Amino acid sequence: MIRSSENVSFPNEVDSVRYLHVFPEFNRGGAEIRISKTINAMGPGQGHAILSISGGADAADILDSECAVRVMAGPPKRGAIQFPFDLWKCIRSINPKVILTYNWGATDAVLAAKIARFRPVIHNECGLSADVDGKGWRRRVARRLLLPSCHKVVVTSFTLYELAIEKYGVPKDRIEFIKTGVSTERFFPGDNDSLRNRVTENGGDCVVFGYVGSLRPSKNGAMLLRAFAAAKPAMVSRTRLAFFGDGPERDRLTTLAKELGVADSVYFHGYVADPENAFRAIDVNVTTSKSEAASNSLLEAMASGLPVVSTDIADNRRMLSPENRPFVFSHDDNTGYASALETMANDATLRCRLGEINREHVCNEYPIDRMYREFAKLWTDAASL
Repeated sequence: MIRSSENVSFPNEVDSVRYLHVFPEFNRGGAEIRISKTINAMGPGQGHAILSISGGADAADILDSECAVRVMAGPPKRGAIQFPFDLWKCIRSINPKVILTYNWGATDAVLAAKIARFRPVIHNECGLSADVDGKGWRRRVARRLLLPSCHKVVVTSFTLYELAIEKYGVPKDRIEFIKTGVSTERFFPGDNDSLRNRVTENGGDCVVFGYVGSLRPSKNGAMLLRAFAAAKPAMVSRTRLAFFGDGPERDRLTTLAKELGVADSVYFHGYVADPENAFRAIDVNVTTSKSEAASNSLLEAMASGLPVVSTDIADNRRMLSPENRPFVFSHDDNTGYASALETMANDATLRCRLGEINREHVCNEYPIDRMYREFAKLWTDAASL
C-alpha cells in the first residue's frame, strides 16, 4: 500500500535506504518495468525505495516481496515553486545514499536535490515525448539547467545520447549509455493457437499482422490502418490486423476501420498482461509510432522470432537486424509502409528468414542480464562515493 512520504518509516530489515527511485508515476511503463526487474535481479537487502510523485503504483506488484521495497506517494503538490521544497523535505527525511530520477516528470526531484545540496543524483532519460503540448522548449531549457551537474545521466538509446549532448548540454563523461535488454527466455518463437484462432475467427490459413502496445495518439495507429487498407487488395493470402492493447485511441481506430472498409479484417483484443502470448499468435509485428526511444515491444517481437515493419523513429532502425532494415519507413510514408505489408503478406519464406535473423540478432545484442549488470554497477558505484 502506498503511504505518504512525510514521516516515513521503514521495516527493520531495511536499516537504511541506499537507492531512492523517483518516478512521475510508478505505473506499468517501460522504465518502471525495467527498473523493477533490475531491483529484483539485485536480490534482497539492497535498500531500494520508490517514490511515486503522483501516487500511481500499478507496477508495484512486479517487485519481489523478498526485496522489501517500500513504495510511497509524493507530497501533495502545492504549487510549482513550493513543490520542490516539499520534495526536498521528503528526500531529507528518507536520507538515501543515491537519488535516481526518471524522465521529465521527476526533474522536480533533481531540483530538490540541488536545493538540499545532495549528491549523487542519477537522472534517467528513458523515452521521447511528442511535445504536442507546446512546452518542448521550456523542458529543454529546464533540462539544460539541471542535468549537466548530475552525477550521471542515463540514456537507453543512441537518439537520447545525442539529445543529451546537443540539446541538454550534458558532458560526455557524465552520460551513461545502457542499452535496454529483453528476456530471450520469456520471449521466444512459439505458437498460441487458442489466441490465434480468436484473431482469425478459426480461419485456418491466414497471415496475421500484430501491433502490441498502448493505443495512444503518439503510436499513430491511424497510419497502420490506412496502410493495411491500401495493401489489402494486393494481398494474396487472407490477412488480419490485430491490435493488442488499449487506450484513448481505441474508439477512433474502430471507427476508422469501418470507414476504410476493413473492419471485418481488424481485431481489437484489449490490454494483454503477458505480451509474449500475443507475439506467438501473429506472423508479423507492426508499429507506426511517432515517438519512441528504445522500443521494448520491438525487442520482444524480435526475440519472439518475428519479422517487423516499422516507422523510422529514434533507434528502431538501429535495433533491427540489418536484413530487416529495408522494412523501416518514415511515419508519413504511407505508400512505402503499405508496400512492405503487401510484401510480407505474400512471402512466407521472407517472413520466416527475417524472424530467425531477428531472433539471433537480439540474443547477441540485447541480452537482459547485461542490462541488469550495468545498472547494478552504476548504482553500487554511486552509493560507495
